[in-house]
Amino acid sequence: MLYLHIIQYFGFISSQLANSLLIYLILTKARKLFGMYRFVMLGFAFFFLFYSWIEVLTQPVIHIKSPVCIVFMDSSLKYYKSLGFVITCLYCACFALVISLLSAQFFYRFLAVCKPHLLSHGEERLLFYLFVPCFLCFVAWFEFVYYGMANTVEKQLYMKNELSEIYNEDSERVAFIAVMYWSVDQNGQKKWKLCDIALLLACVATIVGGGCFMTIVYCASRIYKKMKDTSCHMSERTMELNRQLFITLTIQTILPLFMMYIPVGLATSLPIFEIKTGRIANFTAASLAIYPFLEPLIPMMCIKEFKNVLLCRSKRKVASRTTFSTPVSGIHSSSANAIL
Repeated sequence: MLYLHIIQYFGFISSQLANSLLIYLILTKARKLFGMYRFVMLGFAFFFLFYSWIEVLTQPVIHIKSPVCIVFMDSSLKYYKSLGFVITCLYCACFALVISLLSAQFFYRFLAVCKPHLLSHGEERLLFYLFVPCFLCFVAWFEFVYYGMANTVEKQLYMKNELSEIYNEDSERVAFIAVMYWSVDQNGQKKWKLCDIALLLACVATIVGGGCFMTIVYCASRIYKKMKDTSCHMSERTMELNRQLFITLTIQTILPLFMMYIPVGLATSLPIFEIKTGRIANFTAASLAIYPFLEPLIPMMCIKEFKNVLLCRSKRKVASRTTFSTPVSGIHSSSANAIL
């Protein structure tokens, strides 16, 4: 538990510093480069500031004892059951917001590279509509977790001895969420918890069937094809900027796949197969704590103008490569549209 909390506090402090630095770079260096797209990048960075606060307020501890996967709060708020339960649900809802924000970024890049004429008018309005599905995914996940992983008396009694012996924690007092796949009746027969299972599947459907992953795959393939098209009339400079942003988004999508979705998927799936991992599941909690720190490092390393600032390279040399005669926006020219 000590090591886990050290990792969680390290992740929180590092995330606040890294994302604040990225926000500074976007505000000071990205205006001429990315136009309105910088607001999409800012939204993503501000979200990770929010996510790291929710994570440190929760300080989640994950434990698996088939057929239950429990996530209980271990912060100073853990005995405020109602408030703690809501915060823990918000923590889980952030998982949906990550992938939906990434899909929104990919969709914007798809429009900028493949359909630049659509950004010629009403670009500010498009940015607003771009974030609406993200908010809806966030709310949907919160509701699914709130009702599907509710803190019930049955779950409290089932996990009472486990939490007491391993964590010296009282399951009837501590705030937690938990998925319980079945219970055993007096005859020793399994009684499946169809409501819990259905709402858990709804969480998966929201980000997969709901279109987030499919949007990313479709937009990424179209962007890649457009950039490889020899008939594309982008300038060399515009093509290079688009390549940097495409690589940035691709890595930003792969990272949560291995640090968030696969670990969480395993943690919630193992109880079905009656696999008891116990507190080993907290490797997932540690991974989730470090993730918001690593995410802002990707654009800072992949976008040359940001990297030049961090590495204190020659100011004159950088300026010669990045200065434009007019601000880059979605309105001035077709080549500028491609940079958005």
